Amino acid sequence: MKTGIKILLFTAAACGIFVLCVSAGSVFISPFRIPEILSGGAGSVEYRILVDLRIPRILMALVVGASLSVSGVVFQAVLKNPLADPYTTGVSGGAAVGATVAIAFSMSYFLVALLAFGGSLCAVSFVYAVSRYRGLSGTALVLAGIALSVLLSSAVLLVFAFSRADYVHKALLWLMGDLSIAKYAVVMRMAVVSLLLTGLGFLYRRHLNIISFGDEFAHGLGVSRGDIVNLFWIASLLAAISVSLAGVIGFVGLLVPHVMRFMFGPDHSRLIPASALGGAVFLMGADTLGRVLVPPYDIPAGIITGFAGGLFFLVLVIRKGGAYT
Repeated sequence: MKTGIKILLFTAAACGIFVLCVSAGSVFISPFRIPEILSGGAGSVEYRILVDLRIPRILMALVVGASLSVSGVVFQAVLKNPLADPYTTGVSGGAAVGATVAIAFSMSYFLVALLAFGGSLCAVSFVYAVSRYRGLSGTALVLAGIALSVLLSSAVLLVFAFSRADYVHKALLWLMGDLSIAKYAVVMRMAVVSLLLTGLGFLYRRHLNIISFGDEFAHGLGVSRGDIVNLFWIASLLAAISVSLAGVIGFVGLLVPHVMRFMFGPDHSRLIPASALGGAVFLMGADTLGRVLVPPYDIPAGIITGFAGGLFFLVLVIRKGGAYT
């Protein structure tokens, strides 16, 4: 199938899933009635459900999913490691510590996000410093990120040990990726920053293609160390902003780039926008599934993406068999 037809079909499917996600919930709203409800004003209950609950949550899922997925694409190319994502670079672990401390001290949502963002930047700065000492190799970055993530996970458990039970429960919801806290103002600001960072990453699309052939080849074609550092920080900031606002949502930055690479090929001029759309749709679908699976309870999106990612890679390993040994 030609790439143009694939893109058209994928975009049409994404639009259909978006409409379905807006309709689905503990109260199903027919897609054909949505324009009528939105144009009818704020008088009806269905209007409040759509405008106050579902749409901001879906918009948050779209922005966070796209950001995490693009972050994963860039990390995997720069580190030349198919398993690189915000988890393996320590971004999620740093944000988890910052947010857990803020929640344990009963701080506001703004301060929770601020400390989570600060924690993620501190973690990725440490990983970057270690890798720079080792020559900025992909292996050093991944190993440093994994080691730091283990330490930070222990730090989160230590905070839990000294916190009240209700604060621990609140922190656990955040750590599972809870999108129910979405607000229009926060989503819009995040969307602007995410779009700018994604645009910067897209400007480096040719560099990303060249980097995949190896350091010596890339250096010979003019890809400098500064370009690689810029790409590393673009991916880190995308992940840090997403995690700080929506909590720890795993496997989006790891799974989606692999699927999009299989569908549209390794060329980053197609892979970056395809991954952005794919990540947005994947997280939106996961969050919607969490809302409708066991009503009236909400299952955090991070749990759904965890199950999906785990099953995906388990099937992949079984199909590949000894290819990984």
